[in-house]
Amino acid sequence: MPLSSKGKRRSKRTKAVVPVQLFFSGSEVIQLAHTLDVSNHGVQLGGYRGEIKVGDKIVIQYRRKQARFRVVWIIPRENSSEKLIGAECLEPGKQVWGELFPEQVDEYEEQD
Repeated sequence: MPLSSKGKRRSKRTKAVVPVQLFFSGSEVIQLAHTLDVSNHGVQLGGYRGEIKVGDKIVIQYRRKQARFRVVWIIPRENSSEKLIGAECLEPGKQVWGELFPEQVDEYEEQD
């Protein structure tokens, strides 16, 4: 039986499914993915099929805006090469998504 604990994110996530391009340090290859939800402090990505590890620094570009992010978690999808990725924004003032979201603490259940 999984244990759960209450936690708090810095801000609420906003559901947004938009295509993005990912750039990795030292590589000229552009990878494609899409957002699942976004906030001022981070993003959850889906549809990524390449190699990646926690701690990697990436640049995410949406339309013509881009910012640096750090991968904080990865969940491989079952029976697929696709991965879900959680990334923390290293430049939150850049407003990659076109707007600054209201700062509202988000409570959630964390599964152990």
